[in-house]
This record gives sequence, C-alpha cells and structure tokens, in this order.
Amino acid sequence: MLKLSYIPSEGQSMNILMTGATGFIGRHLMQRLQLENHTIKALSRNGKRASQLLGVPAFDWDYATQDVPAEAMHDCQIIINLMGENLGDGRWTEARKHEIYASRILSTRKLIAVAPKNLQAFVCGSAIGIYPGVGDELYDESYTVPERLSFMQTLCHDWEQEAVRIEHSNVRRVSIRTGVVLGEGGMLKKLLPIFKLGLGGSVGDGRQWLPWIHIDDIVSVFCKAALDVRYQGPINAVSPSPVRYREFATALGKALRRPSYFPTPAFILKLVLGEAAALALNSYHITPRRLLEDYNFRFKFNNLTAALNDLFPATKS
Repeated sequence: MLKLSYIPSEGQSMNILMTGATGFIGRHLMQRLQLENHTIKALSRNGKRASQLLGVPAFDWDYATQDVPAEAMHDCQIIINLMGENLGDGRWTEARKHEIYASRILSTRKLIAVAPKNLQAFVCGSAIGIYPGVGDELYDESYTVPERLSFMQTLCHDWEQEAVRIEHSNVRRVSIRTGVVLGEGGMLKKLLPIFKLGLGGSVGDGRQWLPWIHIDDIVSVFCKAALDVRYQGPINAVSPSPVRYREFATALGKALRRPSYFPTPAFILKLVLGEAAALALNSYHITPRRLLEDYNFRFKFNNLTAALNDLFPATKS
C-alpha cells in the first residue's frame, strides 16, 4: 500500500526538495510553491547561483559524480524531480543521447536511494515522447510501451520505471508526461524570433498533432501531483484541445499579428538536427484522460487562442 492517508491541510507548509528548479517549468513552479508558503530547497550544479536566482537554500549537486547532499534531504517530505538535459539543444549524437539519458535516469536513481523515511511523495518528470509519435490515433495513460522503442520512448519508459522503484518504500509516485509547454521559455522561446520576423509557419506538412499546455496549467498539475494524494502513477499533462502543427502556427501568427506562411520542410530539419528533428516532426495525439476523469482537473486554458492571447496581451486586438 502507498501512503494515501496523509493530506496536507490547506495552507500547511510542506518541506519540498526540487531539482531542475532553475529551468523553465521549475522557476514558475518554485514561485507558486513559495506563494503557498511551502519550505523549498533545491539541488543544482551551481547551488550558489540557484540560491541567488530562486531565493531559497540550494545545494551543489553533480548527479554524475556526486552523492545527494545529506543536508538537502533533511526533513524532506516531497521530492519534485525535474532534472534533465535539454532535449532541444542540438543534434542527438550518441554522446548527447547518453547525457540526456543519464541526466534523467541516474539522477532519479540517486534521489531514490537516499529518500528519507518521512517522504510522502515523489513527483518526477516524464514526457509525451513515451507514445509512438505517429499517425492520428488518440492515446491515453493506458498505453503500454512495446519492446521495439525509439530513443524518446526508451528514455521516457526507463525514466518512469526508475521512478517506480520509490513505491517499494511505500511512497506515492507520480510521473508527469509533459507536452509542449507554452510560456516564456521552451519551444516558444525558439519560435518567437522567427515568427516576429514574419518568417514563421508549419513544420513539415503541418499535419502532425501538437499536444500543448499553458505554463499556468502545467504548474497547477505539478502542485496537485505533489500535494493531492489522489494523484498517482503516469499522468498526461496536455491540454484537452490538441491541435495540428499548422493550426498552431496560424494561431501563433495571429496572436503576434504576423504572417505564418513559411513552412519549414522536413528534410531541412532532419539535415540540421538529425534524429532530434523528431521533436518537431512526430505526431502526438494525446488526451489528458486521467486529469479529466480521475481528478476532475480544471484547466485554466483549454483553448489555444486564449492561451496565446494570455501570453502576448500587447498584441491582442
């Protein structure tokens, strides 16, 4: 049995340890948790910089060469693990794939190995890359990963299986399968300069499904996963209104009041990015079934136009 009896009362401060707190999602999640008066500590390769940036105690940790600092784990009730090398930075050479894989698997393994006895929950990142990424079939959390895997499926599958090990210690585990997060970072950070020049457009034939989610909603999902004991296992963190890439490009162009008529051919992406081009070319038709049916999660933004207008209010008509 997992720890499902403890429910933090409203306003009660929890002791939370975060990795990846200086990243795109991590910074926003940190702010929300601080506003809710939780006690936060962070692990980072550069603890001093992270502490100055986040305003919380942060400890140096190189997952590849160091054990988890004992002082970081002291009195820890919840671990939120967002650590991982950026998937979108450059070509996936064999060396780069090793870094991407190890940053997620090894860090998770080391955190679980020293988890304190009073740990209530282990919330770990994952991604919609666990799904096949082809065609129009709609997938939910009941999908079972086959034996033949792509790099992304292998990565996400192994990451989740590593996190599952914490359940052997009677700790609640949640793996958040994140889609494309819309906000001041992530994919939009790379697309905005192109679209603002009027050179944006779809990628490939534009028919591939793009599972998006607003930054406010992904932060709410992580908060719920950490503090609500009903949340357990894999959860798709995507909007209930997925769109095709060409629809996304058109909506982003309208939000920015820029044309979006310049598609990027698939062969150019493959030439430049190699295997990493799959991040833009794969088709992920995903539904957040468990959020909607099991937890009655209320999305703040389930419409793409509304989400983009919220992010770019100065461009609204």
